[in-house]
Amino acid sequence: MSAEDSVYTEGRIQRHLAENPDTAELGVRAALHAGAVYLSGDVASEQRRRRVVHAVQVLLPDLQVHDELQVTCADPPKDRGGAAVIRIAAVGDVHLGPDACGHLRPALEKLPDVADVLLLAGDLTRHGSVEEARCAVAEFRDLGLPVVAVLGNHDYHCDQQDAVAGMLETAGIRVLEGDAVLLDVAGQRLAVAGVKGFGGGFAGRCGSDFGEPQMKAFVHHTKQTAAWLGDALDAVDGDVRVALTHYSPVADTLAGEPLEIYPFLGSYLLAEAIDGRRVDLAVHGHAHAGTEKGVTAGGTRVRNVAQPVLRRAYAVYCLGVEDDGGVD
Repeated sequence: MSAEDSVYTEGRIQRHLAENPDTAELGVRAALHAGAVYLSGDVASEQRRRRVVHAVQVLLPDLQVHDELQVTCADPPKDRGGAAVIRIAAVGDVHLGPDACGHLRPALEKLPDVADVLLLAGDLTRHGSVEEARCAVAEFRDLGLPVVAVLGNHDYHCDQQDAVAGMLETAGIRVLEGDAVLLDVAGQRLAVAGVKGFGGGFAGRCGSDFGEPQMKAFVHHTKQTAAWLGDALDAVDGDVRVALTHYSPVADTLAGEPLEIYPFLGSYLLAEAIDGRRVDLAVHGHAHAGTEKGVTAGGTRVRNVAQPVLRRAYAVYCLGVEDDGGVD
């Protein structure tokens, strides 16, 4: 098979996996080598792994299929040591517009099989227009599980953020901005506190509210959003608590982004709000070229779920698993 034919076949496999309703996987990668197909990437369960392999075997019966897929959150038992496992699906920065309506829906409709709740970490639209918000509503409504969101900077661009949030809320998608929601999930109380957050930078390399009024206003907003997150966490208690933001609370998950733009991607003040309370997981987006996994100074696990980082429709994280503190 020529190099050109290999590239065509690899693309054909990935399109098939994305469009096939039995798989609907956007993040699986296929590579052809020595007459065999090598599958890599992350899937949310063993069942989805088997579906992906079978779909490729059916599509290309003459080629051997090598399964190198990783299960990010295997379907857990209902109860382990008396504590139920909560499966949290999350994604951000999907940047939906009219030409992308329905792109994620086939994968999302499988969510109840692998997750108990979906968290959306902002930038659901490209420019924050009402037209784009209709696409987001169509994509994320009526999925058969709770959906909780924060808005991102793109969702504010047209100054229609209130309308965007209202449309999502009307569709049953809870939008947080300095508040929290308590959900009954797997027999446990899951508390999600959310805020968009803002930039400002990280310890030793951050802005200060000194000098021009514009700079003072910038840093004041950062401090205000961090305080809102802290207040939201204080206002709600649960067996498991998650902080949901768009901007990052740590520099760890920005690795891969230019250092020069770190101050515009997040703030250590968000991490301080998280570390001052009991939080089991922090989820954010915004850093498209960043890294998925990080941790706050206080030891809270942080996950960057921007879709360009995940390279799939969503990631699933398990809370309550004893193996590694609960997060895959």
